[in-house]
Parts: sequence; C-alpha cells; structure tokens
Amino acid sequence: MKLHPAYIRLVFIVIICAAVMVVAALLASCGSLDKPGPVETSSTSPSTELSPSTLMTHPAKTCGTERWPVKTGTDDDVNKIDLRTVVPTTIAELITLPAPPSTIPNMRSVPVEVTVYRVSGTLVEYKREADSDYHLVIRDDSGHTMIAEIPSPSCVGGGPLLLGITEARKEFDAEFTVTGSWKHANTPITITGVGFFDSIHGQTGVAQNGIELHPVLGVS
Repeated sequence: MKLHPAYIRLVFIVIICAAVMVVAALLASCGSLDKPGPVETSSTSPSTELSPSTLMTHPAKTCGTERWPVKTGTDDDVNKIDLRTVVPTTIAELITLPAPPSTIPNMRSVPVEVTVYRVSGTLVEYKREADSDYHLVIRDDSGHTMIAEIPSPSCVGGGPLLLGITEARKEFDAEFTVTGSWKHANTPITITGVGFFDSIHGQTGVAQNGIELHPVLGVS
C-alpha cells in the first residue's frame, strides 16, 4: 500500500517534535543537577570568640561550686576589694585572724575577704585539684602552713580579678609543672592574693582558721 505524501510528512513532524521534547527534558534534568543547593550556615560565626561566661556554661575543665563566685571574683561584693592596696603580712598573722561563724555563697567576709595580702614563705608542695585550681601549700620558718589557690582562668566568668588570676597561673607555670599528683618543692615564694575563709575539711596544709589566699593574683 502506498502512503500518501501528506501522511508521511505528518508522521515525520510528530517524530521531530517528540525528539525535541526528549532533548529539552534531558537538558532541564542536567541543569537541575548542576544547580547548587542551599548552603547550611552556622548560627554562630566561626570568628566569634567565646566569652568567659560561655566557658563557665560549657567549661573545658571541671570547675568548682562551693562559694565559687567569691573564689573567682565574680561575686556581688568583688568591687569592695581595693586592688590598688596590697597589705604585706605573714602566715603567722593570717592564721590567727578570727574566722567568721558562717559564710554566704555570694558575699564576702569583711575585712579579710576584701583585702589583698602579700605573704612570703616556702612553697612546700602543690598539685592541680579536681576543680582545676592549683593548690599550693606554703609554710613559714616556724612550721605554720596555709593554702593558696590559683583558679584556672577558663573557670573564671570575667570580673576584675581575671587578669591577675591569668598572670599568676602563667607565672607559676613558668617555674613549675603542675599535675594531679602532689609535687614537693621546698622553694622560697612570695604570693599575692585575696583573703578567703574556707571551711576546714581535711585539706592538705590547711590553716587552723581555714584562711587562704584565694584567688592568687601574683607569684614571685
């Protein structure tokens, strides 16, 4: 049977149109593959620095809890400390000061806990405590001992004592290698720090009245 020329032309046109549609579909598919999808962005810029308060919320180290604001200078009374005046004293004098009958977590015992003292003696031993503090035991020539503690700067939520704490930690690290085990030194040392009354619970080197220099702001 001989096909009519018009019929042949119609079939040819249909085939061409179908081919064009297939090619167009393929091109559209390739374009969607090349098109980049949405880029996920972090809600925090990579260049954003973590503040000390953030470090306290998500500490890299284990930090303390008992009277921690007073120990690190982030308490309500910290501005009562006269950082411009350093009172020279001795271990013998400090351990005879009357301890308060009780302490308040976020308040200081005046005048001792708002005073910066400087004490010289012998560094007997030291270690890093579970709360990341450096626990220093100092002794005078008569055998009286007391404790001085340097908090980890990463456990300090800002405040006016942070700079001194950071410098004291650097100064001590420059001379000693601190670990979680006791190390003996028997080295002369001068320590500057804020007075603090701790509860007596069998600490190594604790004074008879529980007084400490906590935090330490300078070591030489």
